[in-house]
Amino acid sequence: MKYIGILFCLFISNLALIAQTNGVLPLTGIQYFNEGIYAKYVDVSIDGKALTRNRIPVNKEFLVTLKLPSGFTEDAGKKIYPAAEVSYLSPTKKLLSPSVNMLQANEKTGFAAIMLKEIPLKLKIPAEWMYEKQLTVQIRYYDLKSKKQMRVYFPVTLALANEAAAVSKLTRVIPVSDASMAISNGVNIKNAVIMVDTAIRVKPQNAYLSIEMPYITGTSMAEVLSGKNNVWVYDKNGKEIIIKDKLLKKVGGSLEDQIVDYTLKIPFRLKTDIPNGYTVRFRWDSPNGDKIIDIVTSL
Repeated sequence: MKYIGILFCLFISNLALIAQTNGVLPLTGIQYFNEGIYAKYVDVSIDGKALTRNRIPVNKEFLVTLKLPSGFTEDAGKKIYPAAEVSYLSPTKKLLSPSVNMLQANEKTGFAAIMLKEIPLKLKIPAEWMYEKQLTVQIRYYDLKSKKQMRVYFPVTLALANEAAAVSKLTRVIPVSDASMAISNGVNIKNAVIMVDTAIRVKPQNAYLSIEMPYITGTSMAEVLSGKNNVWVYDKNGKEIIIKDKLLKKVGGSLEDQIVDYTLKIPFRLKTDIPNGYTVRFRWDSPNGDKIIDIVTSL
C-alpha cells in the first residue's frame, strides 16, 4: 500500500474519539479493545457506502477503515510503523485462514506520522466459507516499534454473493447529551437526552438507561411501534450480559405533523452494582429495514 488517504465521512468526523479501553460501535456492532493504539472510529463500507448492518455477501469486497489512528511510536525521522493483522474465526473460534499483516509491504519504510489519517483494509470473504453462516473478522492493529495494539472484532453474518448489501449514504450523527455514539439512517432526530434512571418503579432493583428522543421526523408513530428493537449490554471486559427484563418504551407525538417522540428505559444493571465499565447498545430498525436508530452508551 503506497498511500493512506486523508478523507473520511462527515458523520464519522463528528463522533467522539473511541478512547475508552473497550467499546462497541453502532451500525456494525464491532467490538474494540484499545491497548495503547486508539482511533476516531472503525468504518465499514461497500462500494463507498456505509454498511448499516453486519450482513456481508461472500466474494464481495468490503473496506474496513481505521479513522485517525494514534499511539504509534515515532522514530527520529517522524515516521511510524503500523501493522494490521487480519484473521477469520468460525463460530467455534476455529481459525479459518492464517493471519496476514496487510501492511507488510511498508514494514521497513513506515509512514510519515503526519500523513497517517486512516488505515483502509480491503477484505473479502470467500464463498467456500458460506457453510459457516457466521464468522468473526478479527483485526489486530499493532505498533512494530512497541507492544501497543488495538484489537477489533467484527461479527459477520454471511449472505449469498448476489444478495444486495445493506448500505447507505444517508447515515447521520444524532446530537446527544453525553459522550454516546448515536447514528440514524432515513430519519431525522433533533437530539437524544441520555441518562441513568434509578427511579423506575416497575422493577425497582434495576438501574435503567433512559433515552429520550423528541421531535423525530421521517417516520410515524405506527412505524416506530411496529419496528424492531434490539438491546445489547456488555461488562467492562466486553462480555455480553443477558438482561431478562424487557425495555420500557413510550411513543407519542403529532399525527398531523408526522412528528414522533420516542422514550426508552433500558435495564442494564442492578442498582447495587458498581456502575463501572458497562456498555449499552440500542438499535431500532423499521419494518422494511431502511430506517435505523443505533445508539451506544458507555457507563
